[in-house]
Amino acid sequence: MSNLKEVIISLTNRCNSRCRMCDIPKNKLEELDTPAWKQVIGDVGLAGAQTIVFSGGEPLLRGDIFELISFVKDNRMNACLTSNGYLIDEETARRLSQSGIDVVNISMEGPKKIHDYLRGREAFDRACFALENLGKYKIEATIATMVSRYNYKYLVYIVDSAKKYGATTIKFQPFSKIFISNKLQENNFLVNEREMNRVERVIGEVISLCNNYGIATNPVGYLEKIPSYLAKKYISQNGACNALRASCPINSKGEIYPCWVLADKDNLIGNVKEEGFLNLWDSPRHNSIIKKIKKESCQGCMMSCYDENFGKDNLEKRLNLNIKKLKREGLREYVIHLIKKWQKRFKFYASYRGNFKKIINRLRKSFKKRIDFKRQVNKDEIKKLLEEISIAKQTLKKELDS
Repeated sequence: MSNLKEVIISLTNRCNSRCRMCDIPKNKLEELDTPAWKQVIGDVGLAGAQTIVFSGGEPLLRGDIFELISFVKDNRMNACLTSNGYLIDEETARRLSQSGIDVVNISMEGPKKIHDYLRGREAFDRACFALENLGKYKIEATIATMVSRYNYKYLVYIVDSAKKYGATTIKFQPFSKIFISNKLQENNFLVNEREMNRVERVIGEVISLCNNYGIATNPVGYLEKIPSYLAKKYISQNGACNALRASCPINSKGEIYPCWVLADKDNLIGNVKEEGFLNLWDSPRHNSIIKKIKKESCQGCMMSCYDENFGKDNLEKRLNLNIKKLKREGLREYVIHLIKKWQKRFKFYASYRGNFKKIINRLRKSFKKRIDFKRQVNKDEIKKLLEEISIAKQTLKKELDS
């Protein structure tokens, strides 16, 4: 049974920036039209996903972006947008608010000189302007930063900026060569061993400062691996990536891959326009590709959208999101929509996975596996889990009292 949580839709490869670490705009792809994306979004909801992330390119270049966000909300899912911020003036922020957007991610690489060097002239001023406008309309903003040789010294500046503009979260991600066409340029962004030690110290400062400011960020285990990853000393995941089941990337022409890193013809699951999302997700083709990846072992991706593989630090963020929903909708409406969501999911499983008896048998087998796994959990893991529960309780009490 699928554990799908998040679908990342790259609506377009078009972009109004020309960043040094990204050649996506050079790869021109066709784009699905609005009705096609609405069909995908509806199917994704039936498959049980909780969140849809609109990315690119620059998704705000799509004229239908506000309509698509509203459609995501109509289907009872969270809507997230990743942007360079260049187009987010006050009017755009107002329309994003009206559409019901949950979170907007704004790219920021450091102070003006560094950010503009990496992302283009005036990019820094536009990103700051975007954060200000999102704040005016009380839209939750996060900052996305790609860590490299160029900007690792300025990560503390990023944290201070998040506090200044009221961003709730910072997502750090080490530079990845998958976004550049000339792989020989990779070394320009990586660090040597001496620099790796400096990055480690900066990451330690970032973790401490985020805790002091109450700003959410990646799991600690993920952040601590960034220095060695940038020094090309990173160890592979040994095929154990949870994102293969929890996350699903779809490019602008509707092609589904197991992840962005493994987006090649040998790993193409199918095209949603031609075959439909529900026929592709958890299909024999999909499962055979995942089985092959696990057998051959994953190369060790550190895409920040998959950072749940490094810990459960995001528990507090998920809890906060559900508390906000509860406050906004009221207990009665929240419960009604929750029931409707599970009714939809059951209808989907009944249609595509067999009758009620078969579903229950699968659940029993899944539950038994979890019990067997729990028997193997050591004392340190139990201690960590109890600490996480304690944090969740404190957060819940704080939110309910406010």
